[in-house]
Amino acid sequence: MPILPEDELLDLLRDGTISALTIDTNIFDEKGLQLGSAPLATVAALSNRPFSFLLSGTVAQEVRGHIEKKAEEALRSVRKAIGEALFAFETVQPTRDEILNQITGAQAPAGAAQSRFAEYVDQSGCEILNDEELVTTKDLFEGYFAGHPPFGTGKKKDEFPDALALRALEATATARATAILVVSKDGDWRNFCEESQRLYLVPELETALSLLNDPPLVVRQAILTWLGPEDDGRAEIQHDLENRITDLDVAISGYATSGEMEAVPYGAELHSLDWPDDAEVDIIETSEPDENGVVSAVLSMPLSVDLRVHVELSFSVWDSIDRESISMGGRSVEYDETRDIRATVMVNINDLGGEDQYIEFVSCEIDLKGLDVDLGDVDMFEPEDYYDDRDEQ
Repeated sequence: MPILPEDELLDLLRDGTISALTIDTNIFDEKGLQLGSAPLATVAALSNRPFSFLLSGTVAQEVRGHIEKKAEEALRSVRKAIGEALFAFETVQPTRDEILNQITGAQAPAGAAQSRFAEYVDQSGCEILNDEELVTTKDLFEGYFAGHPPFGTGKKKDEFPDALALRALEATATARATAILVVSKDGDWRNFCEESQRLYLVPELETALSLLNDPPLVVRQAILTWLGPEDDGRAEIQHDLENRITDLDVAISGYATSGEMEAVPYGAELHSLDWPDDAEVDIIETSEPDENGVVSAVLSMPLSVDLRVHVELSFSVWDSIDRESISMGGRSVEYDETRDIRATVMVNINDLGGEDQYIEFVSCEIDLKGLDVDLGDVDMFEPEDYYDDRDEQ
């Protein structure tokens, strides 16, 4: 089935042709494996609707493995950092193990990954498919030798997990006489869906959630007006973004061309941002009016942000005779970078469609958790320090 435009997918959702959603592993990775983040948490709202959330057993196993690996990496990093801090301050109590137990709840990475994923599956009402029962070995190898998607002409063995997952989803859709909305950015998944009659692909989770939510036109109009240049939405969101970006963890790396260098960042600043077109704003969740007539909504949109980081540099050289470090002064630099991020915004709409309609900003979440700044090779002196006034004579 060719990849359909959003309006045609919306028609298939409205008439019940598509009645299930599934997500590929790369989408979980893109969201930083933060199962409680707004887009992934919004999927849990499907459990209250006549719409199914399915995961291939292969994808579920991959996601658990990725969560475990990330936990292992985090544990190694924090173990080293805590050890260095305790040594530097000659701290005896608490011990490193006591601090680690407080952070991890005394859980091993495997147990923590299993627990987190199981909780997400339970809260979202997710159904995990048994891929091996749904797909025969004969079917897999026929696709392998024929070069059918997701198999191609490259390293075909690398595509077996994808082939198993996709065929399990196809078999499920066929058995239930329905179609599935598939969220993936994998080219092989796209190729498979293009030949499928029951799997419809979209590359963005927020797009899928917006289609599933299918908000009333009056809600969309209210939000787009609030986001317009003549209303308050942009200013409120930008103010929140400025605070969030200032609070980002910034890691600096760089190499002095001579001697040694220490770099200390002073936080990041939001220098400017580009707002999206109306069509790029996805309204991924909308509530029914509460007893006061207030409608809660969650919107997601891409933003291009220009960031600036101020960094203080200090240089020193090692005196091998006196065996001491000699300061050579320092200077400050500014590092600029443009990032494409996604912001998820929660709002309350009061008196929707009425004369006193207004939107209250609640909170904002961004998918940028930190900045890694690589200064590369750094000279001890600024270019003008090398300038000789005699050159003008």
